[in-house]
Amino acid sequence: MARSRSLAVAILLPSAALLAAGSWYFAAHRHKASPAGSSTSATPADSAVPASANSAGANTTSPAALSISGTTAGDIQFIPREDVASITLSDKTDDDEVTTTYNFYRVGRFVRGPNQGAELLLAQVSWDISPCKGGCDQSAIVRYIRKDSVVFPLPRISDPHAPGETVGRKAAIDARPFSALKATLGQASEFDVPALDYPEQIVTGGAVLQRRDEGIGVANAALLQLAFHDQAYGDVWMTKPGLGPQKAFFERCEEVNPSTRSGEGGCTDLPQFTDNAFYFFRPDGTYLSYVYKPDFNREGSLQVTWNDGPLPGGISFRNVTLAGCGWSEADAVSVVAPALVSESDLDPIGKVTATGEAIYGLKDKNHPLYKEFYKEYDSSFPAWARELPEDARQVSYGDFVKAHPLFVWKDPFGRLIRFVNTRFVMPNACEPILYLYPPQQEDIQLNLGEDVVVINSYPAYHQGWSVSARPDGELTDLGSGRRVPYLFWEGHSYLVPSADTGFLVKSSDIATFLAGILPRLGLNAKETRDFSTAWSPRLNQSPYYLITFLDRPLIDRLYPVRIDPPPDTMIRVLMDFKPLSEPISVTPPVLAPVPQRRGFTVVEWGVLVH
Repeated sequence: MARSRSLAVAILLPSAALLAAGSWYFAAHRHKASPAGSSTSATPADSAVPASANSAGANTTSPAALSISGTTAGDIQFIPREDVASITLSDKTDDDEVTTTYNFYRVGRFVRGPNQGAELLLAQVSWDISPCKGGCDQSAIVRYIRKDSVVFPLPRISDPHAPGETVGRKAAIDARPFSALKATLGQASEFDVPALDYPEQIVTGGAVLQRRDEGIGVANAALLQLAFHDQAYGDVWMTKPGLGPQKAFFERCEEVNPSTRSGEGGCTDLPQFTDNAFYFFRPDGTYLSYVYKPDFNREGSLQVTWNDGPLPGGISFRNVTLAGCGWSEADAVSVVAPALVSESDLDPIGKVTATGEAIYGLKDKNHPLYKEFYKEYDSSFPAWARELPEDARQVSYGDFVKAHPLFVWKDPFGRLIRFVNTRFVMPNACEPILYLYPPQQEDIQLNLGEDVVVINSYPAYHQGWSVSARPDGELTDLGSGRRVPYLFWEGHSYLVPSADTGFLVKSSDIATFLAGILPRLGLNAKETRDFSTAWSPRLNQSPYYLITFLDRPLIDRLYPVRIDPPPDTMIRVLMDFKPLSEPISVTPPVLAPVPQRRGFTVVEWGVLVH
C-alpha cells in the first residue's frame, strides 16, 4: 500500500509484541516534503513577531545556523506558557488522510548570551489518521528557538518519539508549519538546555525507572502524591494508589477512558496522571513520565517460586491493565486500590526467586478481585462454547481460583501490584479487513453477529455498515460520506481449539511465507500486500512462529456476518500464531483448492492476538 507521508512513523506503543493495528499505517509511511492533495489552515502568529521577507520553505540559500554558548542554564528566563500560533495540515494519499496540528507556545526568553533576545518555543504536534486502525491519535512535543524571524529546531531536547520531519531528525524538516509563525526555517541545532534534558533511566533505591512519555501540565495534588526526592531532579510524583484502572482487563475501550472515540479510535490514553507512572515536572510547563517495571517479570518470563509447585508450561502473567486489540497496556503498571485489598486479605502463595520477597493470593476465595475477573472471563464465551473441545471451554470458578488467576506483590514504593494470568484473558481478532467487489456499483449492508464484540472500527460500526461499493473495491460510507478502500474492524475472540497442523516459520522468513501462502488461500496481490505490510513487521520478537489458519466453518461460527445482497463468493482468512523459542515438529495442513472468484465477491482477512 503506497504511502507518501511520515508524520506518524513514531507510534508510541509500549510493546512491540502486542502492536495494535495502527502500526500498519505507520510502518509503511514515507516522507514527502510537499505532498499532492495537501491543505493548510493557520491561526496567525501574534503581531509582536515581524513578518519575514521570505515565506517558510522558500529559501534557496543555505538556512541560518544558531550560535551555541558554552552553557545555557542561566541564559533562559522561563515564563508561564503563552499561546503563539497554531496551524493544521491535511495530507491525502490514495488510501489515507493525515491531519497534523502544530500548537506553538512561548515558554522562555534568552536574557543573556549569544542568543539574547531570542525566544524558546514549544510545539505540541498531534496527528490523526483516517482510516483509523487503532493508535491513530498521537502527539509529541518539539522545541525550537525563534531568533530574528528564523526558527531553529532543537532535536536534542525534543521528544525522541517525535516524527523526524518536525525537528530534522533523520528526515528533511517540513517547513510549512512555520508559516504560522511568519518565520523562515533555520538549521536544526544540537543546542541543549540542561533543565529540560533528562536521562532514559533513573535509579532510586535499587528500582529502575524507564523514561516513557512527555506531556504538558503541572503537578495536580488531587491526583498525585510525592513519591521521593531526587538530588539531581527534585521532587518526583506518582499517581495516588487507587486512581488508576481497577480491573484485570477491559472489554470495551470506553471503560478505560470515556473520552475514547467510540467505534473509531481504539483505546486512547488514560486521563492525565492516572496511569500509575512517575512524573518529573520541568520549568517550561512540561513533564516527563517514567515507568517502573518489576524486574522478575521480563519478556514473559516470570521468575517466581510457587508454594504448591510449578505451573504448567506456557503460562505467562502481565502486570499492567490490558485493553484494546492485542491487549495493549492501558497503564504503566496495575496498582490495586488500598480500599480493595488490605494487609489482612493477603495470603502468601510463593516468593520472588531472586529476592525471596513474598507474592500473595487472597485468603477469601470469593474476593471481589477473583469474582470480577472470572465474570469477565466467563462472559467472553458464547452460548455454543459447550460444543467446543474441552481445551476450548471455560473452566469452573473453583478450577479458576486454583490455577492462580492473579497474584499481588508489594513494590519498592509501597504499592500493591497486580499480576494477571493471561490464560484467562481472551484473544482478540485484530484488524479484520473486508474488501467488497460487486459486478457494478451497488449499495450494500453488512452486519456482524450479535455476539461479536467490536472494540474498534472504521468507518464507525453502528449496528452495521451501509456502503456504496464499486467494482474496483472503492467504498463510500453512506452515513458519513467518507470514501474508504475497505471496512476495518477488530474485537474480542474466544479460545479456539488447538490446531493439529500448522506451519513452522522462522521470523526472518515471515514475509516470504505470507507472500506464498496467502494467494493459495484466495487473496489477490493487493490483499496479500496489505496483509504482509501489516503483520510481517510484528512477527519478529521470537526466533520461530507456529502459524495456523482457522477453518472456514469455525470462522463463520466465531464471527458470523450477514451481507445484503449476499455475495456470490466469500473468502475469509483468519491467522493464528504462537511465538516459539526453538523449532518444534509440526505437520503442515492440507490446503483446499484456491477459491475462485465469481460474481459479487467479499474478501476478509485478520489475525488472532493472544
